[in-house]
Amino acid sequence: MALMAWDDSYSVNVREIDGQHRMLVTLMNQLHEATKSGCSNDELCEVFEEVIEYTKFPFAADERLMREIRFPEYLLHRAVHEDMKARLADLREQCENGRRSAVRSMTLQFLRDWLISHIAVEDQAIGRYLNAHAVVPDSPAAVSIH
Repeated sequence: MALMAWDDSYSVNVREIDGQHRMLVTLMNQLHEATKSGCSNDELCEVFEEVIEYTKFPFAADERLMREIRFPEYLLHRAVHEDMKARLADLREQCENGRRSAVRSMTLQFLRDWLISHIAVEDQAIGRYLNAHAVVPDSPAAVSIH
């Protein structure tokens, strides 16, 4: 059973952001499966590292987009990303130190709750801003509003 299923209510109506969120859900479900499979702590940490590494991509993409569109809440949103990066670094350390049980219970619930909350509040605000202002980013990898 998956930890989390994608739900269309999570959509921010920006194709690239929604795709990144779907990938995060997929990776979190893989981490959930790894904790249940009885894999070694090293294997669990490897899957967790994939989640952490992938997270850097949507954070950087969000921040680049917010700068391009002059999103008024950029600094606050960026601070939320920085806080999450610090939390992930702490959880990574726990995993590397063999605290599998802490990683299993705390990390999965925390990641799921954080992602849902982040999408519902911060990322929805970006989608609303883009859609309300019909803003088209400057970059060649422009965001598709759908």
